[in-house]
Amino acid sequence: MRRRLAAAVVVSCLAVASCSTSGGSTGSSSKRTTTTVEREQTTTSADGDAPSPAGDPLPGDVPDRTFPGLGDPRIDVTHYGVTLRATPGDDEISGSVELDLRPRTKEPLTSFTLDLRGPKVTMAGVDGVRAKATTSNGQVTITPSSPIEPSAHAVVTLQYEGVPDQSEFPGWGMPVGWQSDDEGGWFTMSEPDGTATWVPVNDHPSDKASWTIRIQVPKGVTAIANGRLKGGAPKPVEDGREQWTWVEEEPMASYLVLVAIGDYDLVTSEHGGIEVVRAFPTSLDEEDRAAFDPIEEIVDFFSSQFGAYPNDDAGAIVVPTGLGLALESQTRPLFGTDGIAGDSAPALPHELAHQWFGDAVSPASWTDVWLNEGFATYADWMWDEHQGGRTVDEQAVRTAGLGPADDAAVRSTESAGTFSTSVYEGGALALQALRRTVGDEVFFRIIRRWVAERDGTSATTADFVALASDESGRDLSGFFTEWLEQSPQPALPG
Repeated sequence: MRRRLAAAVVVSCLAVASCSTSGGSTGSSSKRTTTTVEREQTTTSADGDAPSPAGDPLPGDVPDRTFPGLGDPRIDVTHYGVTLRATPGDDEISGSVELDLRPRTKEPLTSFTLDLRGPKVTMAGVDGVRAKATTSNGQVTITPSSPIEPSAHAVVTLQYEGVPDQSEFPGWGMPVGWQSDDEGGWFTMSEPDGTATWVPVNDHPSDKASWTIRIQVPKGVTAIANGRLKGGAPKPVEDGREQWTWVEEEPMASYLVLVAIGDYDLVTSEHGGIEVVRAFPTSLDEEDRAAFDPIEEIVDFFSSQFGAYPNDDAGAIVVPTGLGLALESQTRPLFGTDGIAGDSAPALPHELAHQWFGDAVSPASWTDVWLNEGFATYADWMWDEHQGGRTVDEQAVRTAGLGPADDAAVRSTESAGTFSTSVYEGGALALQALRRTVGDEVFFRIIRRWVAERDGTSATTADFVALASDESGRDLSGFFTEWLEQSPQPALPG
């Protein structure tokens, strides 16, 4: 994510976006979700941020130091099949969701929680049998009629309705969740916990899933989500409505999920086997639309640096309102009309870089969000150099002089919880320090291997340190402690 302040685009933004298969069944993507054992390995960090799969604790939350209270570590959701009914100008929504999940506990699972703020659950079932659902403090506790065995896969069905309850992004004042645009439509801005305003969800990036999102809207209204439009067009349903079905088969963290409804043009093209969809308000003129022409060029450049684009779908969406930021929703980064400056969208390279860093590889805890934002900021520097601007090294030296991590360390709850410049620019400085330390060839081997081996998973800083140490043939744990855990950061290596 990148945030706009005054006339400048300042690095200080969220990472966001993506999904599933048709018909509400579990998808078959080769990169869907890791096994339970793999999840235990990749989501456990030295400082205890990540969820523990052991035991069957009382209903509780992922022990994430930065944003406590989100998610349930006892379940692994592999697929969401959502049917959402919404109308421009109407605050209330209704919907149903079918979740494919499995316990991450060693004992039978007697209950679990999902995050939901605003709408109320009106019916719950587990494997076709009615279940008890109680709501408190933004969570729904589901109690099956009989415990779910550790080796079992369960299908949980919920129906819900009501008015979404937005939250406010810490320190920024922007609304998070389901919200209105300036032309009567609706859209979601989901990082870090906005998806829970419109669908019951295990709202933590350590639990990625595929998604099928069916949106039923009045005829003539366009509905947009992540991934690919099934059938290439909406289908008529009851009451004269149309259903738009979007499928994201690659594993997606919940904060990357996007929904928008309103008056949009969908501009679709193919590029090297990737379907590119640009969603523009019909009111957006051609000059402003041209700001998104470089998508394919940027994707090609980053593919040459980081490895192949990690999805079959790409693009962007512009919503008809000012956002004050841009957000990396999976496959379809989100921009407001204030994200366009003349014939360019300054945050576009940053948000597209997130498709590798944040979307393909997601943070296992919010304290690890520098793995999103530091990497995307570094990619932004690389794009600027590629376009004939300052070199990456020149930008790093200039940034180091500003002391972006002087107030708090990169990997601290203070920095991560406010998405401060420490996370963005301090994280990027750590990467340039790594590059100077190990050399260009090893550095890019580390980056490409990180994406190739972790694609489709959630990972920790400890995972990255281990991989970088292995690839470089040297113990880099002390190096990363200095650059990520301490403030101020050291001087750039010579």
